[in-house]
Amino acid sequence: MAPHGVAPAGVPGAWRPAFDFRPGIIPLRPLQLGDLLSGVFKAVRGNVAATVGLAALTSALVLVPFTALGTWIASRDDTPLLPSQADPLGPDDPFGGSDPFTAGMFATYLPSIASVVSTILLAGFLAYVIGQAVLGRKVTMGETWAGTKGRLLALVGGTALVSLLSFVVLAIGIGIPVAIGIAIASSGADLGTGGVVVLVLLAIVWLLLLVVAFIVVATRLSFLTPALILERLGVIAALKRSWSLVGGPFRMPLWRVFGLRLLTSIVVGIASSIITTPLTLVMIAAMVALGASEDATFGQLFGLQTLITGLVGILAGALTTPFTAGVDALLYVDARIRQEGLDVTLMQAAQGSAPPPWPAANARP
Repeated sequence: MAPHGVAPAGVPGAWRPAFDFRPGIIPLRPLQLGDLLSGVFKAVRGNVAATVGLAALTSALVLVPFTALGTWIASRDDTPLLPSQADPLGPDDPFGGSDPFTAGMFATYLPSIASVVSTILLAGFLAYVIGQAVLGRKVTMGETWAGTKGRLLALVGGTALVSLLSFVVLAIGIGIPVAIGIAIASSGADLGTGGVVVLVLLAIVWLLLLVVAFIVVATRLSFLTPALILERLGVIAALKRSWSLVGGPFRMPLWRVFGLRLLTSIVVGIASSIITTPLTLVMIAAMVALGASEDATFGQLFGLQTLITGLVGILAGALTTPFTAGVDALLYVDARIRQEGLDVTLMQAAQGSAPPPWPAANARP
């Protein structure tokens, strides 16, 4: 029989220490919700420059140019807000014209597109910081960049591939019932009241299955970023790694990961709304003021909206993205502890009797 607090031989993840061995931000055992949340807060507090600082810098570097470009494009539309002031011929400027819902509308989406790119990059940076913090190491902004810069292209490509796969699931799920509906309508068949009721019930069941399928695919691929950054795998290998670690819909890890990620999103969403609500109120007040002005144009309206969206993106990226990305990285560590006995490896690495499971950027070969 194994001594108290020691894993039985050959049973990965079964080790339960009688004491709380904690070389870094988490105890080396299967993690609970409190461990995840406190671990992220400790990582942020102990690596302010590499978390909040790098998040703010990345958000600014990506969002400021996109926001400036969007604001400039939107400002080119001088179509008056009041129809009585509109020029029936329209200006010659290709970015203007009498149709305000062209370049101006496009410009308002530029900061949102930039926010997506910034979030992808920040997830990679935070995965590196969390990985080192688990080992008890504090990192600088420069080291974080050195440890991730070679993986960013793969990270962007892998994230785009995951988005494509999710879109395919939705397209197939929506396309099948639409095709069936079109076929029934084209045939001219009279289904009667009972047939319509059956079709509606089948559509509801299909919709529920589609939601479950989307959740399963998105959750099983949610460890892509840590696998790419910490294990330094290729995109396809990282996708397979994430798929395997999370497990299928009939295994508890998947629903646990989904539930914790959902809870984190809700908490972060509430925090984000608290941060962004004042700016949103300012934007609404400014729009109302513009609407009351006889000289106001759609360019001014869209330009203001673009500017506020960019500022909101920078604030949200700096203050909330480190938290969500940190939880995802710790969930990945927890999955490896539960399934592969990573806690034992981490303990041995902390004691110097084994190499760490992932290297530091400044580690010597």
